[in-house]
Amino acid sequence: MPEETLSSKMEAVKELVGMFKLERVVHLVTTSVSLLMLFGSAATLIYQRKADVSELTMLFGASGLITYSANRLLRMWDQALGVVAGKNPEGVK
Repeated sequence: MPEETLSSKMEAVKELVGMFKLERVVHLVTTSVSLLMLFGSAATLIYQRKADVSELTMLFGASGLITYSANRLLRMWDQALGVVAGKNPEGVK
């Protein structure tokens, strides 16, 4: 791989990382807080012996925000790796 091609791809990756910095931080905080709340609530319910199968099922079944936030975090890395691999992800020129 020629050096100028590699360096231009590295610049594109740096640009992508910079563009998604705020988004990454927001989704990382959201995912972390959601996980802490989920596990804290489950631990409290179990410790107080107030949880049965239906409460725990509803608690863990409503964790779509965690999944969505983690997905959005990984999207930026997918785009960055696509640039390095020679693909042209959406919005990258």
